[in-house]
Formats: sequence, C-alpha cells, structure tokens
Amino acid sequence: MSRQKIVTSSDTAALENDSFPNAPPPRQATELLDARTSGIGAEQRARKSPRIMVKSAPGEPLDIDMKPIDVDRLLSAFGTAEWGFASLMISGVIDAACDNGLAHPSGSTEINGALAAVTGIGARDETEGMLATQMVATHVAAIRALRRLRSSNNAAQQDSKGNLAVKLLRTYTMQLEALQRYRGKGQQKVTVEHVHVNAGGQAIVGTVDSSAAKKSKEPA
Repeated sequence: MSRQKIVTSSDTAALENDSFPNAPPPRQATELLDARTSGIGAEQRARKSPRIMVKSAPGEPLDIDMKPIDVDRLLSAFGTAEWGFASLMISGVIDAACDNGLAHPSGSTEINGALAAVTGIGARDETEGMLATQMVATHVAAIRALRRLRSSNNAAQQDSKGNLAVKLLRTYTMQLEALQRYRGKGQQKVTVEHVHVNAGGQAIVGTVDSSAAKKSKEPA
C-alpha cells in the first residue's frame, strides 16, 4: 500500500486547520466546470478534474502538491466539502486504481487519469463519491485482468483469469446499477400494460376527479 503526503502550493497549514470547510458544492461554482456539454443538454456542463503534481522517491511516501483551485475541484469530484473525506478517497484511488508500490510509486499522469475518471462520474454526495472510487478501481482491475487473460499460455490460466475478469465486469455493472438506483431514490414509475373494461363500462385516460365522479353517480 502506498503512502501519501498531500500539501497545497499556497499553505501547508491550511489543510491542517481545515481552511476549506465551505468549499463549493458540486456543479455550483463556474470555475470548477468546463464549457463542454455532457450530451444531456447545454445546461449540463462537465466538471473540471483536479490536476496534481507528484514527487516520489523509492521507499518514500508520495508528496502530492496542488493549487487551491485544484483542492476545490478534488472536493467536488468526490461530492464533498470535507477535506478528510476527499483525502481518504484519493488515497483509495491511488492504492486501488494506480500501479504503485514503494519500489515504483505512481506518477502524476496516472493519478490524474484516475481522478479524471472519478470526476466524470459526477458524484453529488459522499455516497456517490465512494461508489465512484470503487467503480474506477473495479474498471482498472477488470482491464488488467483482461490484459493478463490475453497473455495466458494454457487453458488453466485462461479459465482462471477469464473468470476473474468476468466477476470484475459484473461487479462494475452492479456498481453502476447501484449508483443509478441511488440517484433515483424516492422516485416511482408506474406503467399500465393492460386495461380491461367490462361490458357497459368506459375506460378513461387522464386525470380523474374522484369527488366529481361520485356526484355524477348520485340520483338527481
């Protein structure tokens, strides 16, 4: 497992003193957004992913440096205003989604790519931030498993690595479905597939005022 020491280019003590408690929430600060559209509508703009700089040395913890605006973008990417939560998530991204180790620590390009993937999912709160982190890690693991499957030398290796790849791909699909269900919480959709009308009855499509219907049945 890699170790990280995260600082900003403005003031190292700022993070220790919790100077970012009121960071802009996701999709509300224009400086955190890109001018591109997401395909849903012109009003839906993609968030800008944070850009970090990594200084690393074999056997030493990663030294991560970022500008204040990138701190805000990092918080937005994980759907939070709490630095502690974002720090926990970026550690998870580096440990699970990046090739790293004490001998060969991850670099800026690899970590920024993983953060861009997290940002693209568009987490709106901490629960979605955790799901986004897991989804990126699962996707990376699945791609690695498929790469190893291609280099398998015998049927036993193909079977083992193929099963692992299938499990990871299914897990990713389950994570995506969980995210969609969470985002649609509280919404219910009722679909009427069959309507049966007895003899002498009448089918009505539209809004029915129950009080008016009751009065119409009363004798004059």
